[in-house]
Amino acid sequence: MTIIKPYLTFLTNLILATIGLTTAHFTNWIILISLLFGLGVPLVNINKPLKQKLVLTLVSIIASTAIFFVTILTVISFDFDKYIFPGIVVGIAGVLILGINGLLIKTIKLNFRTIALTFLLSGLSLPIWVLITENVFPKTYSVIEMVSQDGVMLFWMTMTTIGICLSIKKELTVSAINK
Repeated sequence: MTIIKPYLTFLTNLILATIGLTTAHFTNWIILISLLFGLGVPLVNINKPLKQKLVLTLVSIIASTAIFFVTILTVISFDFDKYIFPGIVVGIAGVLILGINGLLIKTIKLNFRTIALTFLLSGLSLPIWVLITENVFPKTYSVIEMVSQDGVMLFWMTMTTIGICLSIKKELTVSAINK
């Protein structure tokens, strides 16, 4: 069985994001969300000696955390639109996270296609979540904090991760059977 880097990155990020959200929800340490989310891509994709990997991972985590918090503050601060402006802000945040990882990790290719896909996926996540919570979920779910706040963050992180995964060069990473 062989796992390629994009799939391994997706699984790792999804697990770390879920752990971060759950832990943050129960401890009120919101920073755990961004720290664990920022850890996934470099953890799987940096192929350097341990010391260099640690430094690059730390830079990626710090940058991702800064982007994460600036995005949240920006979306919360401006309350004049609930679809277009927040969608543009979270789309830009997704591209910035792709960009920092692309600059630090050579297996992530930055080009118009990968940047545009990441922007679209990240940018559409918030408007889609608002539409889902307002029109699909029963009103009881939309008032539950874990669903309304944590769900939107997990959805954004998932969509951003998909965009990043689409930019990763497809290399084999784990091989259980070597023939």
